[in-house]
Amino acid sequence: MPACCPPGSWPQLMETSNADLNKEETPAPKGSIEKVSVEDQEDLPLYVVEPEGTPKGTILVVPDIYSVRVLTPEVRSGDRIGSICDALADQGYLVALAGIFRDKPFDVAVSGPDDGEFCKFDCFAADGGVDWFKSQGYEKVGPCLVAASAFLKGKAPDAKAFGAGFCFGTWALSKASSTGDCDLDGLVAFHPATILENAVFGRDEGEMMNGLKQPSLFMWAGNDHPSYTGDGTNKAAVEASGGKVIEFADQLHGWVSRGDVADSGVKAGVEKALTDMKEFYESLL
Repeated sequence: MPACCPPGSWPQLMETSNADLNKEETPAPKGSIEKVSVEDQEDLPLYVVEPEGTPKGTILVVPDIYSVRVLTPEVRSGDRIGSICDALADQGYLVALAGIFRDKPFDVAVSGPDDGEFCKFDCFAADGGVDWFKSQGYEKVGPCLVAASAFLKGKAPDAKAFGAGFCFGTWALSKASSTGDCDLDGLVAFHPATILENAVFGRDEGEMMNGLKQPSLFMWAGNDHPSYTGDGTNKAAVEASGGKVIEFADQLHGWVSRGDVADSGVKAGVEKALTDMKEFYESLL
C-alpha cells in the first residue's frame, strides 16, 4: 500500500470504459495547459483556470498520486480534482493545478493490468510503489512548487496566495511552507499524508509541521493518522500556526477527490469539505 494512504482508503477514481470518457454530457475543462520551466527538470505542466475579472486570490493545487485527466487527457482516471479547480475559478480565484508527476503518476508509472481491466487494478498492491515514492522527494517536488508559485505571482502579483493539497499534495505543500520556499497566505489540506516526511523520506514530521508559516485548514478522515485529533502533535502544530483541524470521522481517506458520490453520505461529506474550503479562503481575504 502506498505510504500516503492508510488501510481502507478510497482507491483511484476510475471510469468503467473508454466510452465514459467521451460522453457528450461530460463538461469540457474550463482551463488550459501552461508549461513553466524548472531548473534541471523537464518543464512543469500546469492546468490553469482563470476567473472572470481580477482574481481575488490565487490557489496552487497539488494532487494526490493518481492521474488527473485535465493534465493527462489520455488516462482513464476520474477528474474530480480538475472539476474542483474549475469551481474555484468560478468563485473568483486564479487556479493552477501542478502536474508534479508529469506523465508518470503512480497508476501509470508503477504498473497496469495486462488485460486492460483498469477497474480491477489495485494500485495499492502494485510492485515498485516504494521506489516510486522515493523518486518523488522534495528535491524534485520542491522546485516544481516554487516555479508554479512564481507563475501565479507573476499573473496576479497583488493577490493573496493560497494552497490546496490532496493526500500527497498535503505533504508537498506543508514541506514548501515549512522551508519557506512558498510564501502562502493560507493552506487547505484534504486527508493529510504528512506522515510521508518520516515514513518515506526519513525526516522529522513534527519539525515540518511546527514550521508551518500560515493558517491551515486540515480535513481529517476517520482512518487518517490520529495525530490530527485530540491532543495530537499535528493538531497542535496546525493550531499554533493559526489554523484548525476539522474531523470527518465518518469518511475514509481520499473521500474528497476519490470517494463514490453515488453514496449520499460520501456526497454530503465532499460537499461539506468543499464548503469549508471556500469559507476558509474567504476568511483570509
